[in-house]
Amino acid sequence: MDETNETVLVTGATGQVGRHVVAGLLDAGVAVRALTRDPDTAGLPGSVDVVAGSQLDPAGLARQLDGVSAVLFMLPDFDLDTLTASVRVIGERVRHVVLLSSGAVRDDVSTRDQPGPIAHAHAAVEEAIRATGVSWTFLRPYGFAANSLSWAPAIRSRQPVTAVAPEVPTAPVDERDIAAVAVRALTEDGHDGARYELTGPELITPARQLEIIGEVTGRHVPWKEQPVEEWARSLLGPETPDEVIAGMVADLTDREPARTDTVAHVTGRPAHPYRDWVEAHTHELTGPLPPVSRTTDVGYVLVSTWRVADTGSQRAAAAAAIDEWRDRPWPTGLLAHSVLLGTDGHTLVHYSQWTGEEALETFRSTGRDARNDTIDGAVPGIERLDAVGYRLYREAVPDRPFEPGAVVLVSFRTDAAATGERFVDELIRRHPVTTGAPAPEGMAGNHFHIAVDGSRMLNWAEFTTVAAHERVVAEHLQADDDVPQLVERTPGLEAVGFQRFVPYRTVYGPPAR
Repeated sequence: MDETNETVLVTGATGQVGRHVVAGLLDAGVAVRALTRDPDTAGLPGSVDVVAGSQLDPAGLARQLDGVSAVLFMLPDFDLDTLTASVRVIGERVRHVVLLSSGAVRDDVSTRDQPGPIAHAHAAVEEAIRATGVSWTFLRPYGFAANSLSWAPAIRSRQPVTAVAPEVPTAPVDERDIAAVAVRALTEDGHDGARYELTGPELITPARQLEIIGEVTGRHVPWKEQPVEEWARSLLGPETPDEVIAGMVADLTDREPARTDTVAHVTGRPAHPYRDWVEAHTHELTGPLPPVSRTTDVGYVLVSTWRVADTGSQRAAAAAAIDEWRDRPWPTGLLAHSVLLGTDGHTLVHYSQWTGEEALETFRSTGRDARNDTIDGAVPGIERLDAVGYRLYREAVPDRPFEPGAVVLVSFRTDAAATGERFVDELIRRHPVTTGAPAPEGMAGNHFHIAVDGSRMLNWAEFTTVAAHERVVAEHLQADDDVPQLVERTPGLEAVGFQRFVPYRTVYGPPAR
């Protein structure tokens, strides 16, 4: 093609692949028109012509094709009559169509005999595109790495992930690689009539994928197996004929796993391995909270507190702190850094996990001042209140875990580490996790830290919401209740108070080796 003075229309422009295609086209100097149902919420760059429309509205689609030379077409659903009508509209108006098809499509069988509804629908649209006579390229990705996002709710709530065929290897493909191939096909000559089968660079089982997520994020990610037949029926519906279910099961379990080098061949660079994809999606997989229970490689936890003038400055400071980690070389020994926002609108807490105090001291002597200067330049007036080093001592996490939405930091001064440890031991002895008594509604767990110098004890207490903690305080933490009485009776222990926070974000470094 090589005619970058004309416009490329991207359907599905706000999706996982579409956003990367838009970015890649802009980088190539190509004018982009993005088709989306709701332009006001698209969140695309200002240079993009964002228009309202859908692949399921042929008449509306026709109005958006003026000046368009090529189209990236995706299937929003399997309404084949309407999709075929839209394909005819496109074929009458543009020179080239790139279809995001499916690796499930087989060229050795007819459209009618394709193995399952996904293959059938994409094969039917491929057939419709060929029938228009337009120049075409078909992208046939196999399993998306992004399918792992379906595990996120279980990972965030610390429940076992349901894995289908956990020991059957696949080569999950990164959406960035699909987009990179699409951009080449949309902007270069030499891709007419190509059927590009796209995979990642490595064969890897779901069980190993979960291990990698755990390695990158410092979490233990347990899993349980879901029968393949049950999984297939959950996707296709309870009324699906048994032979269709059997075909989908066989396609997953009996078919030789595919791995291609197409991404490298088309783009000139290797495809992203699965670990790269996980590192780019830690926030979506695990949420904003840190892996507090991470103990195998964490030797030192630094908890530091900042104070700013107002809520706007609070969020700006949090964003600047996170962005600085992305913009500078990652410090050796820093495993994860989390930011929490105080509900007072002024306070920020940073919870950073290091391999050891020596690694932190090296960073302090070589990189901290430059980092702080940049943050202060972006958000003037930050007051750095204190920074205390801790080690995680013990935890009390219920068997019915769920994703916390609030963290309460409860602080105590101690005359020695042993004082804090004795107090924690007694708290856990009385804790519902130990006694079997019903836990207060909305309480997710407690993670007790002892200061390295023995001067503090910190309870990282997780709750579903701030309101849940407010109820616990009102119903269980009055002066004559059990825990306040225990505080009064513990020599060498002084309650400092508590602060409520909501999680902002966690960023991760490479796992310790």
